[in-house]
Amino acid sequence: MEHGSQRLPTVVLPLSEECDRDECQDIFVYLRPESNGILVESAIMKVIGLKAEVANKIKLIYLANLPGEFISKTRVIEKHYRLKLLFTKNGKSLFTHFMKARFSQHFGISFEDADILGAFDAMRRLKMSREELFGLWVPEKDLLHVNGQTIKRYHDFFIINYDIPAILHKNIEGTDIAVMIFRTELSAAEFHALITDLVTNLRKEGLVDAKRPFSRVFHYSNGPFEQIRDGLGFLYDKNGNHLPLEKLRFYDYLQKKGLNREHILKALAYPIFVFNGEKDPYYEETIYEASFAQSYAQAYQTLASAKAQLLIGKEI
Repeated sequence: MEHGSQRLPTVVLPLSEECDRDECQDIFVYLRPESNGILVESAIMKVIGLKAEVANKIKLIYLANLPGEFISKTRVIEKHYRLKLLFTKNGKSLFTHFMKARFSQHFGISFEDADILGAFDAMRRLKMSREELFGLWVPEKDLLHVNGQTIKRYHDFFIINYDIPAILHKNIEGTDIAVMIFRTELSAAEFHALITDLVTNLRKEGLVDAKRPFSRVFHYSNGPFEQIRDGLGFLYDKNGNHLPLEKLRFYDYLQKKGLNREHILKALAYPIFVFNGEKDPYYEETIYEASFAQSYAQAYQTLASAKAQLLIGKEI
């Protein structure tokens, strides 16, 4: 469909009615530009249909294609990676005391003395392209993941979110994304196993590059809060309008627990929280990581247990 010179989303399967069972979760799966296509979508449904042990526990409830120019104009990808962009552009100035301590402990160097670069600065300083930076291999010991950020040591430099420039560049006009929502009663482990089988099958059929990492083929919601974040970015009607967040089961669940829209969206926009752990009286984690693979009830309790929320008011 066209709107002026801009194609609008093609909604093949509109979002269906909600499940009334607490065990159901609505999990977004979207195929990155490299793997989009009708053949891929057909192969996915074929694999699900052949797996008798999961077929009655999973249902496709939404299927749409988002055109590249629509994604670009609405800044879907930039909004989705907002926190990573914030750190990528601001560099070490945003690091909390917790992050500084984790950095020094992991790399064995003083945080203050370290030459820490955001990925865009790294491209200029190291004279690397987006893809060169993305493909820069280092040993596992030279990688640190903290508060949703990835820091990679390369010689005497420490690069924040090395993947962001390539991710943003790949999602430009002409590169579409296929978006699916599966309503499922599968456990997180069962769903991950299903996605792994899907990727394996697609590789066997030559529909995706066998050498391409898992994360470059699929994205899927790893927890309840990520389901809402994915809904904010990838859930549209045929006219290019966002569908109401109330149609997402976890968003509706949180509202019924007394959280209003402002509270929920604030948790997504500034997702780094402070928690008290059993072994560590103070640690920081994004709400996405903290609620990884949790049920709706568990994810709600995780948010309720947070002691503080960080970086509130910081803008890109």
